[in-house]
Amino acid sequence: MQVSGWEGLERVIAQRAPLVMITWHGRMMVPTWHMRRRRIVAMISRHADGELAAQIAGRLGFETVRGSSTRGGSEAALDMLERVKAGQIAAMICDGPRGPIYRMKPGAPFLALRAGAFVIPATFAAEKAWIFNSWDRFQIPKPFACVHLLYGEPIPPQDPQTDLEQFTQTLENALNDLTSRADALAMRS
Repeated sequence: MQVSGWEGLERVIAQRAPLVMITWHGRMMVPTWHMRRRRIVAMISRHADGELAAQIAGRLGFETVRGSSTRGGSEAALDMLERVKAGQIAAMICDGPRGPIYRMKPGAPFLALRAGAFVIPATFAAEKAWIFNSWDRFQIPKPFACVHLLYGEPIPPQDPQTDLEQFTQTLENALNDLTSRADALAMRS
């Protein structure tokens, strides 16, 4: 596994600044594994498939808050906000629970604005991977494949009055650009 951008994440963590990490549904496997056992709280949907994800996250050392854009989102968002303000790192899957793929939902941008948090995008691509025929094109690296895990440049806290729609688009662009970089690196491996 080749990891890029870790230094920026370490700088934000060292500052003890509020932090929200973002990724796409189909690209969550490697960043989730890499960030295990670090006192991170992840928002996971209340949908049936979210139960399995919550169990796996728990085994990897993540705390979970259950809710999504379609079920229990308001309560979960308030819980996440309190936790981020108390010093926990938040992990958000930004195009879930049902897509569309690579389109940012407003939950993570809203949380970052309200918490005055840095945002760090994370994604991966593998030279060889199983890609599910699902809405999110979920990827699992094949054994012995070269995997490129990328953490993006920290996006600094924004003025709380920043337009949510504009900030959502900024984060979507940052995460899509990072995903394109990861895909290009994997193709050259």
